[in-house]
Amino acid sequence: MTEKEMKKMSLLAEVACDYYERGLDQNQIAERLCLSRSRVSRLIKEAIDNNIVSFTVNYRYTEYARHYEMEERLCSRLGLKQARVLNNRGRNPAFIQQDVAQLAAEYTISRLKKNMVIGTSWGTTIRDVANSLYLPTKISPLSVVQLMGSVPCKTPYCTPQEITATIADHLNCHADFVNMPLFIENDYVRQEMQEDTNNKKILKKGMFSDIILAGITDIESITKKDLWLGYMTEDMLQELLGKGAVGAIFARFYNKEGKLIDCSWNRKCVSISFEHIKEAPEVIAVATSIKKAQAILAATKNGLINTLITDGSTATAILDNFNENHLWFDGHRHSSLVGPPH
Repeated sequence: MTEKEMKKMSLLAEVACDYYERGLDQNQIAERLCLSRSRVSRLIKEAIDNNIVSFTVNYRYTEYARHYEMEERLCSRLGLKQARVLNNRGRNPAFIQQDVAQLAAEYTISRLKKNMVIGTSWGTTIRDVANSLYLPTKISPLSVVQLMGSVPCKTPYCTPQEITATIADHLNCHADFVNMPLFIENDYVRQEMQEDTNNKKILKKGMFSDIILAGITDIESITKKDLWLGYMTEDMLQELLGKGAVGAIFARFYNKEGKLIDCSWNRKCVSISFEHIKEAPEVIAVATSIKKAQAILAATKNGLINTLITDGSTATAILDNFNENHLWFDGHRHSSLVGPPH
């Protein structure tokens, strides 16, 4: 092996160690080693190809990694087609989101077929899903499309555009980007940008996505996430609270019944409509945190999601919310559940 080859193998080992052992994401590795994020992604793949990294599937662990009973309850009570629930008992809470994202990535890969269009959103959880997507064998052609406007923020790796690029990179497929900001105040400008030939083509393609990857936002979190900075004003937030907003999907806010709220934010937001979300064959919501339980439950009520990937604690909170929302009338429970409310 030449000195040049030895240096290359050393770099592959360093990048692989950062990614798989130290838990750094690709942006952090790129910054640490003064490389581009795309090169880091290629180096990770090369490390696998050169047997620097190897994977062993522990079937016994996999069998107990999921909470199958909870999955069945979510599907039967919420009308979901599919559910995957991470059994988080005994797990380090700091890694729950990443573990759920891995579960979501494995499920998504199992659903991919040739000529599929994957629509995607934003957020830290969907970022983790994107980073976990790796095809064991190439499926082509595939394409991924950004389903909401672009966002400038302090954490660019969580933006719709960056997540779209990451998925395309990991699945070796074509990517389409919406060249519009998430929020456009001026109605005329927004309409003109939507009529732009490129944007119009991409937005139309996104309407017919075969699989949609979606994060769920609870109303309390938007003041803590810099993804919303520069767009969401205090007046807009108060309007949403006043109209009963409980959560958002693709940055569009809805009430406890999952219905789109008529408000200034939703009218000027650039993202896929609820009508087109509901028409997609499969909408995979990936979400953790008991704070999101009400928002997740509301999304299922209006058919905004039909597949849910979450953890055991969040699933329990969702089912608790479901039970509380089913009241007794004339001494009879208004649901299929048995027994009096607590």
